[in-house]
Amino acid sequence: MIQYGFIYLGVVPVRKEPKSSSEQISQLLFGDVAEILDYHVGTNRFSDSWLKIRNLYDNYEGWIDKRNILLSFATKNTQHQYIVSSPIAKIKMDDDVIIVPMSSVLPDKQPFFIDNHRFSLIEGSVIPLDKCNPLLINAVSLLYLNCPYQWGGKSILGIDCSGFTQNVFKFAGIKLPRDASQQANVGQDNCFENIKNGDLCFFDNKDNKITHVGIYLGQNKIIHCSGRVRIDDIDATGIKIKGDNQEYSHRLCKIKTYF
Repeated sequence: MIQYGFIYLGVVPVRKEPKSSSEQISQLLFGDVAEILDYHVGTNRFSDSWLKIRNLYDNYEGWIDKRNILLSFATKNTQHQYIVSSPIAKIKMDDDVIIVPMSSVLPDKQPFFIDNHRFSLIEGSVIPLDKCNPLLINAVSLLYLNCPYQWGGKSILGIDCSGFTQNVFKFAGIKLPRDASQQANVGQDNCFENIKNGDLCFFDNKDNKITHVGIYLGQNKIIHCSGRVRIDDIDATGIKIKGDNQEYSHRLCKIKTYF
């Protein structure tokens, strides 16, 4: 029987291989639901047990510590109604308090139950999950300003370029794939002459592989995560580094619109 699980912690690392020293390739946030694909037990079955999962939100696969998820077949049908809009929120799980980051999702802001566990929002703000509201894109993206870069990160305390765009677009009711190269394959093609607020700009390397993504803010400005979430100038060539020389840090290769 296919098994599923509910992420009950604020941020859970998703690793490439079933061990704590493995590369973090993504993260799961509170409220995410995952399908269990495989199981691995290390030398200590109590502290070294791993699950290969598929995040139902974006179908991204990787390994998580078994202790970071509530296993429950019923969670497959969990309906997310709210999204955390404050930098952090506090959720009470039975008698414990869990700190969760912005972009986490909740089935309800009132008490809800996963199996025998009672959850309730006790601090922070949430808003109803919207349906294709482009007005949220700019406002939400600015809430992440100066968040540090973290490979595979998806939280306000550490995020990568595509995790940033995925989280922001979640507020607008648009599901983006996890990686920049995957995000470039959805939406409608656009050009710099017709670019508009909320369009995604993609950038490639010398091998013509897409390696970076950012959100167009209007007035030749882009917000993206490079070292940190920052706002830079952009033109039809790419992103300009601030300074006297105005050198380019990223080469523009594609623009996509989703509205």
